[in-house]
Amino acid sequence: MIIKKISAKNYRSLEDIVIEFNPYYNALSGKNNSGKSNIIRAVLSFLTYNYRFFTQTPSGPINYGSDYPYWKNKEKNKESIFIEIIIELDKDNDAGLYKFIRELIFKEDETTDVEKELLIIKATNEPEKNNTNIDVFFGEHKIEDEYKRDELLNRIRSSESVLFHNSTENEPFFFAQRRRDSLSSYLNNDDLELITKKKQVLESAVKKSLKKHQTEFGSLLGRLTEKYDVSLGIPSLNIDRESIEISLKEKGIEVSLEDWGSGTKNRTLILLNLMNAKRIQESSNLNKRLTPIVIIEEPESFLHPSAQAEFGRILQDIATEFKIQILVATHSPYLLSHKEPKANLLLERDLSKKEKGSKLIDTEGDKWYEPFALSLGISGEDFGPLKSTIFSGKSDIILVEGTSDKEYFELLKKAKHGKNRLQFDGEIFPYGGAGNIKNNILLRFIKERFKRFIVTVDLDKYSETKKTFQSLGLTENKEFIIIGKNQTGKKCIEGLVPQILLSKVYADNVELVQQSLENSEDGKSARSQIKTKVLEAFKVEESNGNIEIFNDFYPIIKKMNTVFK
Repeated sequence: MIIKKISAKNYRSLEDIVIEFNPYYNALSGKNNSGKSNIIRAVLSFLTYNYRFFTQTPSGPINYGSDYPYWKNKEKNKESIFIEIIIELDKDNDAGLYKFIRELIFKEDETTDVEKELLIIKATNEPEKNNTNIDVFFGEHKIEDEYKRDELLNRIRSSESVLFHNSTENEPFFFAQRRRDSLSSYLNNDDLELITKKKQVLESAVKKSLKKHQTEFGSLLGRLTEKYDVSLGIPSLNIDRESIEISLKEKGIEVSLEDWGSGTKNRTLILLNLMNAKRIQESSNLNKRLTPIVIIEEPESFLHPSAQAEFGRILQDIATEFKIQILVATHSPYLLSHKEPKANLLLERDLSKKEKGSKLIDTEGDKWYEPFALSLGISGEDFGPLKSTIFSGKSDIILVEGTSDKEYFELLKKAKHGKNRLQFDGEIFPYGGAGNIKNNILLRFIKERFKRFIVTVDLDKYSETKKTFQSLGLTENKEFIIIGKNQTGKKCIEGLVPQILLSKVYADNVELVQQSLENSEDGKSARSQIKTKVLEAFKVEESNGNIEIFNDFYPIIKKMNTVFK
């Protein structure tokens, strides 16, 4: 199952909103009370029994008294509450529901057998009536029969269509969690049959052993005035009632999950939910096969930022690998999607306005940075040219000062450099000047976003970034590397280019060299042009097979390879 779209009107803070979801990973973000929980509430109310487990009312999934926007209660003409959830069913991965609908709800010739079909749930609750009217469509076909419609909704709600994990409040879902973690739920039919046979042998052996004590116990009871016949036995071993005991090993020692810290415990239970989802998706029983939607509230809870970053990468990789839709509600920049901007669903509300409903910010366009800026507490302008860095598909990164720096390092990845080759398969990203890495909050985020990280800085700009590097505890020659020589005009990457090559370029461009000495826009442009001409001359020598021009680069490459080995 994949939620394609949710539309809502007058449902709590969702006054008038349409949200389209990514097929796999989605990150809901926003300030407190922005509406994240109300989206989750809507999904749980229609697709599970869990949400109103203890408070099921005749009103159905929507209760007009509590779900209508509070700021509209005084209006004379009250409107209806409306929710529409559009779900995509896969013929194979959601066979349990797909077959149920085509073979039992409809006759097979009434619908078309396709690989994917939409299941549409529309719910309306009118004022004064407080009764939820639900219409269900399979593709273009409406389920007219009320009994069949209710049977389908009951099947969806009882078939673990949604696995919900609240990192901070597990108690309300205790019973459902225990049911999911039962031992039998991890065993296939062949395993259960084998265990049942062994269980019968074990029960027989135990009863035989107990008979030895039966006579002795009977003689003791025989001393009583009232006579009894005694029999010793054991209750039937019920596999269904046995739950999984989770332990994690550290240095070869098994430690129960209950004895681990909150962060480790929470992370492990989330991964267990994902494993459960995969198990249900791959069920050999077609009538039970379904791909659950996994919803996680605040997966970053109790985790250090570096652990959050790693966990965010893992969740996003699992969603794509398992083809399972994951919806997280988060305040952490590390749990936001770093694969697609549109997967970051940012909600905001302005309570000072008359219309106080939740609004969805377009994060696919120019405001891609808004979810990150909100989570990090910085200005969107601070992100500068870093969009492609955040959404890089690589796990490792080298941040370099400019585009010419990137080209030098790309040349150094060629096999002809032998042992001096840059052994790196990650992202080499030009950050566009020292001003773009002076924000320690943003630089820390980028550092944690990747598994391994190096930032290079020109020697003549190091004084501008030194304080930032120190505040982050970055180590020289490991997490940051200073580029250039401590000589006039060589305190940058061009300072590593052989002097004979530099002299030739300068001699051929005397006017540009003179302009570059000016502290003006023209001077800045001239310096940029000289960089380009030096690089072009360097590439000509490189293409002619001259690798001696790289001699001053190799010590830097050695340091980098040590980090990325």
